Amino acid sequence: MTFIILLLAVAAVLTAATVRLVRHDGQGSLRPPTSHFQDPDFLAPTAR
Repeated sequence: MTFIILLLAVAAVLTAATVRLVRHDGQGSLRPPTSHFQDPDFLAPTAR
């Protein structure tokens, strides 16, 4: 019985991790934070 509970717990954790990765594909936000527009340290080298 303990084995089944542990197996279900592992399956639940893996399912939650999979759903999180599907919803947030690891690429983060599609737009940069607004502070990047004011801070010159975040400009691309070709933009200087």
